[in-house]
Amino acid sequence: MNGQYRDFTRDPRIAVDDSLGFTTNKIPRKIILDCDPGHDDAIALLLAHGSPMIDLLAVTTVGGNQTLEKVTRNATALARLYGITGVPVAAGCARPLIRDPHNAPSIHGESGLDGVILPEPIELDSRHGVDLIIETVMVHEPGEVTLVPTGPLTNIARETGHRRLNLISGQIQKLLRSYLPLIGRWS
Repeated sequence: MNGQYRDFTRDPRIAVDDSLGFTTNKIPRKIILDCDPGHDDAIALLLAHGSPMIDLLAVTTVGGNQTLEKVTRNATALARLYGITGVPVAAGCARPLIRDPHNAPSIHGESGLDGVILPEPIELDSRHGVDLIIETVMVHEPGEVTLVPTGPLTNIARETGHRRLNLISGQIQKLLRSYLPLIGRWS
């Protein structure tokens, strides 16, 4: 090709999966990141904030890699470190609905983010993470918001079974553009 880059998106011989909408000529995808910030979610938060293809609407935390208190502090401190402003960060569920919590200090350290020097955290949104998810989805047009859980799915389980949504629990799923769980979690 003599130093020229090949545009694979225009080559009819190559199938391009655009179901996620991640192309440069589209409006940024609105997402809610539901996470348990250890090292992996610290990168996910950075990429979500820094990508011109993503409009980060909210960040919610869930106990997983470490306790809810620790992962929430990590999320709010990372938000300050990354310069994230105007994006609410709220703490969600502290533990799984049924079993005992199982944290990962051997992987992410006692803080959940050992080895990283973090600044003072930003202010935490006073809403419960599940309420923030519901309220954020409900103020947008149906199909506009993508929920991206990268930690345990406890907030998602609580959101779909939330008492406030008894009559409209199916509506949240209809209102979401999509739901993109990241597979491979062990906790």
